[in-house]
Amino acid sequence: MSKTTPPKIRILAAAKQRRLDELLEKNADGTITAKEKAKLESLVSEAEALMLANAERLAEFARRQSPQPPTSAVPVTVWVNPQLAER
Repeated sequence: MSKTTPPKIRILAAAKQRRLDELLEKNADGTITAKEKAKLESLVSEAEALMLANAERLAEFARRQSPQPPTSAVPVTVWVNPQLAER
């Protein structure tokens, strides 16, 4: 992966996503069984892990893309008087 190419986002397999959608709908309707509820929780955990991994990869990519200040740099606040800046 080059420095300017963002990382690929990983997603659930299509079959798992369909099953997750079905189970979420059944849960919302109140027609989900205990076995289905356990499967739903498992799929939600897997989806959350994917989202977290994607966020970490994207955050690392963003950190690599932003210029880093020198280690001896000190943050400074600068106030500008707009009337003086117009001159």
